[in-house]
Amino acid sequence: MRLSITAALLSLWHPTAVHAEDISEADLREHIEILASDDFGGRKPGTEGENKTVRYIATEWKKAGLEPATGSLSWYAPVALVDRTPLKQTILFTRANGKSSNGRREKEIRIEEGQLLLRGAMQFGALANASIVHSGYASASVEELEKSVSGKLAMLFLQSPDKSKELVGYRERKANLVAAGASGVITIIRSKSRFYRSARRFRGVNTSLDGEGLHAPVEGVISGKAAERLLRKARVDPKQLAEEVERDGFLPIEVGIHADLSVETRVRAFQSHNVVGKIAGRNPESGAVLFLGHWDHLGECRREPATDRICNGAVDNASGISLLIETAKRLVKQQPDRDIYFLATTAEESGLLGAKAFAADPGFPLERLVAVFNADTIALSAEGKRIAVVGRGETDLDEDIEKVAAAQDREIDKTDTANAYLKRQDGYVFLEKDIPAFMITSAFSDQERLDSYLSGRYHDVSDELDEQLLLGGAAADANFHVALGRHFGSIVSFPEKTSPNSAANNAVNSSGE
Repeated sequence: MRLSITAALLSLWHPTAVHAEDISEADLREHIEILASDDFGGRKPGTEGENKTVRYIATEWKKAGLEPATGSLSWYAPVALVDRTPLKQTILFTRANGKSSNGRREKEIRIEEGQLLLRGAMQFGALANASIVHSGYASASVEELEKSVSGKLAMLFLQSPDKSKELVGYRERKANLVAAGASGVITIIRSKSRFYRSARRFRGVNTSLDGEGLHAPVEGVISGKAAERLLRKARVDPKQLAEEVERDGFLPIEVGIHADLSVETRVRAFQSHNVVGKIAGRNPESGAVLFLGHWDHLGECRREPATDRICNGAVDNASGISLLIETAKRLVKQQPDRDIYFLATTAEESGLLGAKAFAADPGFPLERLVAVFNADTIALSAEGKRIAVVGRGETDLDEDIEKVAAAQDREIDKTDTANAYLKRQDGYVFLEKDIPAFMITSAFSDQERLDSYLSGRYHDVSDELDEQLLLGGAAADANFHVALGRHFGSIVSFPEKTSPNSAANNAVNSSGE
């Protein structure tokens, strides 16, 4: 049963705890000005900008009094990555068309230029006379998929048009096809606007964790229009098939088309780094707290003749890293009971890769973590009275978050609209492993303001330190994270470790049943 506490205890670990000065806008601006400068080149992993960035973070944490926590004396935990950039491709689709003297005649099916893009796992990839199977959403198990897709070219829908339909994440469904032995995987993107956005990204560099089994020999994206043309040419009704795949238990079907594909891809393996530091707790056996944020951004994102070609990422996410640095400075003086870890991740922009690498090899048992707090994209509001909690409702820690908010005179957005971003931020990696994880920020408490950023400065050269950068809310958020560290780092204010979805069990236990 959780012990009751007063609001006064929320700001204290021990009677002798030291309370540092509040974090100011100027404190945060100083770090953002450096991290989002052209000198750091947009903080792209595998560049000199990375070297400067991780060095800066480690230096600031060392000055604050943290110790390296990679399992060695180094601040830097290596993360093996691979860049893949498509260069050339050839495409030929055929279907049976009656008989000739040799018993078979094939008819070519043409696809419009730019409607199908390919990329290979290795420098050269090719499929010869590969049978195409439509796997719908590939929601079946690997064992079930294997019977239908092994050695074949599998097509799958990116997402269901029915937003209420619960699907396993796209990455997992695609990975299941690869694990089932598909020789190629092509993703059907039915939304025209979304396909063109995806196509632009697909033509560029794709970064992934280095490891076997993560990619099929040939992968691609195809527009919904082109995929429907293929089906019609194979005498398959696209509308009827779309209805069939929505039914439970759908298994991949061969569509009567064969593919000859080849692709040349530039493949570059390199090593990036997470930065990991720690404040040693007085009672480390009581667990640990983790604060994290991603340091990476996009590097040069425009080509000549543009004069400004660097995506500096002031909001995304120099602002979050500045919060981590200043939060660490305050908490290091507090003599916490629990260990408090600080993690700056690489390659978040490529699919939360640094967080995934850390979770796979953290250097300590992940089950020690009582709570995880991700800081990302915080500099969007002039004041921080109202905060959004990404992850609210996912664990049984909501009550504790509300207590800290009340003590700090903060108002929590109860609409939970910010949970739309739950799977798009590093904290989700930990939530998937049943570790309570949140992203708490005033920046996501105003959807109109957030949408304006996402449709404008987000991932653009204009995301830089200028007069439009609002740091009032960011400073308030930073001080709130200090309060979170005090609360969850203390066995007085937070005496027991909990896990997601255990609220019902706690209610039963507290009732004495």
